[in-house]
Amino acid sequence: MMVRIEVEGVTHDVEVEEGITIDKILEKIGVLPSTVLVTHEEKIVPHSTKINSNVELGTIIVSSGG
Repeated sequence: MMVRIEVEGVTHDVEVEEGITIDKILEKIGVLPSTVLVTHEEKIVPHSTKINSNVELGTIIVSSGG
């Protein structure tokens, strides 16, 4: 399966196995899951969501600090 995910304006096309979780996809492209929220069709989805078909995902960068 193919997953397309955009992080900070860069699009990544990732070949993945069925049932992979979003957090594992993020790790495959070198993104720490704690640094982003993931979106699908403009809705935030949990990192534990399993992917079972070709899909396009977006991200929102989480910023924190003092």
